[in-house]
Amino acid sequence: MAVIRHLAIENFRSIKQTQWYPKPGLNCLIGPGDVGKSTLLDAIDLALGARRSFQFNDADFYLMNTDHPITISVTLGDLSEDLKNLEAYGHFFRGFNQANKEIHDEPGPDDGTVITLQLIVREDLDPEWLLYSERAFEFGIEKRLQWKHRETISPTRLGATTHHHLAWGNRSILHKLTEDTFDISSSLAQLNRQTRQNFAEQPQPELAGLLAQVRSIANNLGVPVGDLKALLDVKGVSLSNGAISLHNSDNTPLRQMGTGSSRLLISGLQKVASTSQITIVDEAEYGLEPYRITRLLHELGAKENNPAQQVFITTHSPYVLRELQAGQLHVLRKPTVNPFAPPLPFSHTILALNGGDNEQATLRACAEAFFSKAVIVGEGSTEVGVVRGLDVFYKDNAAPGFQDRGVAWAEGGGGDNYFKRAEVFSRLGYPTALFKDSDIATPAHQQQTEYCRNQGVTIFEWGHNYSTESATLFGCPLTAIPSIVQLAATLNGTQEVEQHILNCSDNQLTFLSCTKQPNDAMRQPLANAANKYKWFKNIAKAEELARKIIGPEFPNFHENYRQIISQLYLWAGQNGDQR
Repeated sequence: MAVIRHLAIENFRSIKQTQWYPKPGLNCLIGPGDVGKSTLLDAIDLALGARRSFQFNDADFYLMNTDHPITISVTLGDLSEDLKNLEAYGHFFRGFNQANKEIHDEPGPDDGTVITLQLIVREDLDPEWLLYSERAFEFGIEKRLQWKHRETISPTRLGATTHHHLAWGNRSILHKLTEDTFDISSSLAQLNRQTRQNFAEQPQPELAGLLAQVRSIANNLGVPVGDLKALLDVKGVSLSNGAISLHNSDNTPLRQMGTGSSRLLISGLQKVASTSQITIVDEAEYGLEPYRITRLLHELGAKENNPAQQVFITTHSPYVLRELQAGQLHVLRKPTVNPFAPPLPFSHTILALNGGDNEQATLRACAEAFFSKAVIVGEGSTEVGVVRGLDVFYKDNAAPGFQDRGVAWAEGGGGDNYFKRAEVFSRLGYPTALFKDSDIATPAHQQQTEYCRNQGVTIFEWGHNYSTESATLFGCPLTAIPSIVQLAATLNGTQEVEQHILNCSDNQLTFLSCTKQPNDAMRQPLANAANKYKWFKNIAKAEELARKIIGPEFPNFHENYRQIISQLYLWAGQNGDQR
């Protein structure tokens, strides 16, 4: 099968310039809204589709500037024998080195043979589909791919309007499956004749008076018409392509099925119908329940080690991402102001995961975060809960929260996983922050922290060897201590918290004394109890702590504590959606 080795786009809709080396098998493209994901899929479809024309307009040009032509170049490898025909296409054979992702106009010994198909649209809006190589261009040689070969590489596109594939039409899958055994044009012509004949054989007594009147008028005017009949006109019966379609057992057309059912059926038909093995699916989850998303992705080869087709999908569904392998994910990004982000030489760039264990774990655990503008990775559940609680508190008080700015949080998973997860997001161009404890002061931990910072991750930590619980209990106003202890009792049980306090204070403090007579000497024992017995080591519990105590009491917290939270909120405002 022919597969796309390289795609280059210039001046097409929202894309000034970009290039991509997609992988065999399934390629899932994600990115913020309006970044150009559908535009990229349209570019593939327009360049490779079996069409002789397309109605372009000025809006298809980047910034509507027709002075710069639209150029979409698709380089194809794994060519069929027909496409390797030296006599037909020899001037356009090029080489592709898979190891270093390079295209050579003169194929090298380690190169696979490829050809490049180029779609060009100039200011006259007349599209041209031409084969391209540098040497052919220099010699002024022009050639188009033969139509029969264009059909073999034309992608199948599963969209919201795929019902035409369930009828016999020019470009439907059913037509491809039966084109050698079922002559649709001949069959429709015969049906037209039978319909006219059947109508002619039906008596029409209600027309007898009218026919006699017309005959009389014609004879009086000297217009011989003979015996008149009312028959179907030759052009009056028009059974066009698509008139014959699939129906189920109760004679209901399958085109009336829901979008999801149609997509599943058509994807199955596509496996056996198309000579092209390139499939395009915009919004893979559209119209499907989660279990049927799994079925669709299976049909598209998501789990195959040696995929038989190359598939391009977009999605906004975390469920879809969790069903994929990390190496199938690609992030489309525009330029970013983040100075640590990977360099972006084009107006858009596509960054891919390599499929390592850390990436796969991040994809499974933090799928929602991949759809955000920026990501806050919490070291553990406490840090994530604090961010969630503050987010709700801000919204309660009519201030933009983290989510309002398009900023997502992701749980780091403890251990040293949070470093790795933060680095995954940063490598993909997401502005990334790590919100962590400072209770580990080993040289190895500090080295990991600096390495993560050098990978472009902004790190927020408490310092002073504080965990988040310790920082909260040492940083809160004295008047907030009873509220924190009471909340811990509500969440964990009063008797349990009473015993925790006794254990960590050498029986010097009680639940009652901490809630009725707070003093600074209580901070350390309570911090020890909160850490040791995990009062808030749970996203839901830490969320309650932030929403009910940290948020309302925030102006009264110690300056150092307020500084960390304020900087985190400021970072979200600078890197998320501007409000």
